[in-house]
Amino acid sequence: MMFSKQSLGLATAILSASPLPSHSQSCESPTEILCQRTSTPPTVDGSFSEWTSSQAIATPLVSLAGPYPYHALMFCSYDDSKLYLGLEYPASEFSFNTTDNHFNAAIATMFQVGKDATFYMMGDCPFAATEEQCAAGGAANGTCTDYLVDIGAHWELATTEQGVEYGTNGGTGNDEAANKDDEYAYSAFCRFDDDLTDAANEWTGAWTWGETPSSQYAELVADAPAMAGSYKFELTRTLTTASPETDAQLAPGDVVGFGIAYWDPLETETGWTDAGHYVSGCAADWMDLVLDDDGGMAEGTVQDGDAATEDVTMEDAESTGDGATAENGDVTAENGDGEAASSENGETAEETPGTAEGTTEGSAAAVRRFGMGMAAMVVASVVF
Repeated sequence: MMFSKQSLGLATAILSASPLPSHSQSCESPTEILCQRTSTPPTVDGSFSEWTSSQAIATPLVSLAGPYPYHALMFCSYDDSKLYLGLEYPASEFSFNTTDNHFNAAIATMFQVGKDATFYMMGDCPFAATEEQCAAGGAANGTCTDYLVDIGAHWELATTEQGVEYGTNGGTGNDEAANKDDEYAYSAFCRFDDDLTDAANEWTGAWTWGETPSSQYAELVADAPAMAGSYKFELTRTLTTASPETDAQLAPGDVVGFGIAYWDPLETETGWTDAGHYVSGCAADWMDLVLDDDGGMAEGTVQDGDAATEDVTMEDAESTGDGATAENGDVTAENGDGEAASSENGETAEETPGTAEGTTEGSAAAVRRFGMGMAAMVVASVVF
């Protein structure tokens, strides 16, 4: 269903030498997550006990309203056939509802497939810049191929239980059992469940809630606000799929643009909102998902080092001329350096200010700095 919703040199620096600040006016995030090859992949059960020797990164999460109080923790590994992800989202209170997903945590991953696909606006194909253009076939006949984004494990939890592994399905990206959908997009207004030739949902996942965050979280995040616990998601997907038209195809040594999203069930009295979800990397650009191909296996503890980071200063909105306005539930963002996004009927489109930056072959991702005010942080505003 439709919703109005690459290989370069290995970067070796992953984590900063000291814990990240839990929240501040200056948003600093790693620009890379390293996936190490493993010979013993984790059991997909929502427990992080098998990730204790794996490298991790902590990334701030930012939404239209500002930063989330907590960083998200990310793990990654792979073997000969699959990619494995561990995602942790602390919260001040546990919330779960079997009938209304807005009172449940929800997540999604995004992979850059098209060479021109931007993190903001979910690809931002100019030929599918509105719902009307998309419905009229603006993305047909390959016009938007270079802007394609693979959205994986877009998961809403109402029909699920903790600690249960929910598997794959064929024929479509729509997961009718667990609502853990495999999707693709050309823009914020042009998004579909996988539906092309040989479409399938290759994602498997499990989740849990625990009152104690993972041990790596305390190592990486300093002075985190008080929390009641954290949601932990374990996800896996085959490196290659039967539908390369819509899925990122992965191989050892690859570097692919990557990001995550999180919907907070405590955002409002009625749960999360479509426009209120949080995205990784200071909401500035893709992170680099690096499939390490140096022949080593994942081992050791969380590593420190000189990290490639992006520093986003969330001040001086007036001096930069950035601004955001909302009318009748719509969100419009204008930024001299960024893009403009708007939608109708109260639906909003994902928007992250700043210009999508490419990486240079054979080198680590450069440090990115964006001067912007909180008023310009109009991000993650897609109807999911």
